[in-house]
Amino acid sequence: MIWIVGAIAVFLLLVWVGREVRLGKFKGGPWFQQFRAVRGVVGFILMALAISQMARGAWAVGIVLAVLSLIVSSSVRFATPFRPTQPQPASSFTPEEVRAYQTLDLPVGADRRAVKEAWKRLMKAAHPDQGGDVKRASALNAARDLLLRRR
Repeated sequence: MIWIVGAIAVFLLLVWVGREVRLGKFKGGPWFQQFRAVRGVVGFILMALAISQMARGAWAVGIVLAVLSLIVSSSVRFATPFRPTQPQPASSFTPEEVRAYQTLDLPVGADRRAVKEAWKRLMKAAHPDQGGDVKRASALNAARDLLLRRR
């Protein structure tokens, strides 16, 4: 019985965190990908418990655990993250974003990887520890943060 209570508690926690992420209260990032992995593992554990309960003859408990397993792991994406196939129109970018792309010497609408690579390349020369300018480094950091926060 304690397994069922624990599974329900984990499920409710996952539902709450997913809701907070969708509302924008939590930022997505590497921890969110780990969260997806945790949901996948929890779904697997719940399915294993469901099978073991059904093997013992507790069909009702097994079916409830199987349904919980499917609910928890149904929205887990095991493939690569979503990337839009069509470029966004230039009108969908704010003037600040256009200036950020110009600061990083990138075409408007460049992807995250291009933003990170351009920032690294430009920061090697602009970093204050390497003899660069503090204002230039802060402008590069602000541009990178703005563009990475957009997606």
